[in-house]
Amino acid sequence: MHNHNVSNSGIDRRTITKGAAWSLPVLAAAVAAPHAAASVEPPVCPECFTAGIGAAFTAQAVVLNNRGALAITTALNVSTQSCADLSLFQPVYTAIMTNATLTMTDGSEYTSTAGLGTGVGTFGAISAFNYNGLFTGVNYPNDAIPPYGRNAPARLCVDFTMVVVGLPSLLELRCPVTICWDVTNMVSLGTVILGAGTVNHTGIMAAG
Repeated sequence: MHNHNVSNSGIDRRTITKGAAWSLPVLAAAVAAPHAAASVEPPVCPECFTAGIGAAFTAQAVVLNNRGALAITTALNVSTQSCADLSLFQPVYTAIMTNATLTMTDGSEYTSTAGLGTGVGTFGAISAFNYNGLFTGVNYPNDAIPPYGRNAPARLCVDFTMVVVGLPSLLELRCPVTICWDVTNMVSLGTVILGAGTVNHTGIMAAG
């Protein structure tokens, strides 16, 4: 009676040990499977922010000693219509202007952070961001005969930080983007005499 019980006890222990050994890989696989399923490629910054066309450009320069303080008012039209897969991001993004570079028709360049702003855009559309920039020290040679023709805005480039939210991770990305517009159909009215005067520019923003 006693030997029989010992034998049964040994068989039971071996059976349990064998069953436990076989169950370990199964448990490991069960733990790993949800982790693998939850692993999602992190989103990357979209490269589809481009210049939209058609915004009116107006600017006024108050000139002293042949240097003008040029105030610019326009809308920066930004297009995301070329984005390949709009399902990768939340539909709304934030555009933060960080720097602006103005090129004049004489080739001179000026940078400014004055008048920069922040706006909200929509993927798959053209979104307009108000811009009220100010550039100082802009060269304005004398020109006493209107319309003024010696120097005028030719190109405007703006550095943005685009804040986008990836899907399905909801990871926020801050994407640096530089977008340029050419100023076309320029009309400049005013005079600069003995280094002083006022010049008003009007034109249309086109894709640069």
